[in-house]
Amino acid sequence: MSAVSDVESQSAARPRGRCLDTFLITSVVALFVMFLAGLGGALLFARYLESEMEARMTPKSNGQVVAQIADKLSENSYKGQNFAYLRATNSELKNGTMMWEPIAYGDGQSMGALYNYDKRQSVLNVAASGSYFLYVQLNFSCVHVCPQARFTVKFKDQNANTRLTCSVSLPSGTQPVSHTCWSVVTLSEKDSRLLAGTEFTEFSEPFHNWKLELNDSGFGMFRVDR
Repeated sequence: MSAVSDVESQSAARPRGRCLDTFLITSVVALFVMFLAGLGGALLFARYLESEMEARMTPKSNGQVVAQIADKLSENSYKGQNFAYLRATNSELKNGTMMWEPIAYGDGQSMGALYNYDKRQSVLNVAASGSYFLYVQLNFSCVHVCPQARFTVKFKDQNANTRLTCSVSLPSGTQPVSHTCWSVVTLSEKDSRLLAGTEFTEFSEPFHNWKLELNDSGFGMFRVDR
């Protein structure tokens, strides 16, 4: 009799075990699909941002483009407070700290309520912890004839952890160069800080002919986990 009971209990346990396995597998797959969907949306929106930034031709058009981006953020249920874009303010390529500024448009600017830029320290403060899509777009021009060179910008947080590295090889000649780098970063602390440091190396003369195009160079970020 006990043998029969053991067989029945084992038979009952197996379906329960299979149900539990099925539930766990389904949950993992669902979470993975949700992650991919969120990341896919972020990438698509980043491509939109890149195309809009590339459309800028003059300083006068900056405000119009940023306003269009703000409208697009609203259309896609991205709150404006979660978005920031800052453009470069110094065309000289050198070793040091990169300086930025938000773009003004109408009564607002290209930086949401989650962000505050400390111009004196060249630091972007991010109020909320979370996952963010961080990207930088760099455009270079040659004044006359330029040597082969390399320009690198590294975004580091308040703990000196590198969050994004963008290294651009500049060929000798006169052709302009455009390059975009991006990453999804997790800021685990509230009131995080981002600072961009630069390294520039020219491998031969003539020196100082490479310049950064200010109207088409900048960095942006937006929150992707809500």
